Amino acid sequence: DASTVYLKAMVAMAELRGESSSGGQGVGTLGEHAQERLRLHKDEVNLMEGRVQGFVRAMNEVLDDDEDMTLMNLSRLLTHPERFLQPVSQEILHEESDEPELILEAYLQQALSIVNELDLLKGQIMTTEEQISMTLDAIRNRLLYINTLLSVASLCVSLGSFIGSIFGMNLTNSIETNDTAFMKVTVGTIVGMAGMWGVLSWIFYRAANIHGDWRKKNV
Repeated sequence: DASTVYLKAMVAMAELRGESSSGGQGVGTLGEHAQERLRLHKDEVNLMEGRVQGFVRAMNEVLDDDEDMTLMNLSRLLTHPERFLQPVSQEILHEESDEPELILEAYLQQALSIVNELDLLKGQIMTTEEQISMTLDAIRNRLLYINTLLSVASLCVSLGSFIGSIFGMNLTNSIETNDTAFMKVTVGTIVGMAGMWGVLSWIFYRAANIHGDWRKKNV
């Protein structure tokens, strides 16, 4: 069971990091269910770790009781039942418990190695969760930046529309008889809109880079 949980969690993390051999793309597999999948795998790992730790505690309790281990030596119990008559001396308990103790200690060492592997797996899951969170934050920031640029472009177009609406009013002004007035106003409006968009975009770009540099320095 522990090996199954370990393999499932490793496969899921490899897919989410884009390391799967099936051709999956890491960022493409990230979505609203990515962290939920990792949370479910973490719960499975925690459950399995609790079961293994319970097994380790039970094994330690058995290893601390020489009488229980002596009675586990069934082959000796059948061939030499006279040695197990109550009360059994401490010397016989020590002698007859050696073989079961070696077997149980081997299983105990295997259980402890499984606990260590599960602890390592939990650390890897936490690292993968942090990587996913950072990737999603970066995608979210890019979307916010694009949305900001679109808002700036909308503001610039609105400014051009405002200028056009001013000259569209049926009011007398001093440039009505000027042959080049229309071209000058049109070119000036377009240049002003483009310049305003460029300046505001540069300001937001610099602000985003300063924030990113500050985060890198404080990591």
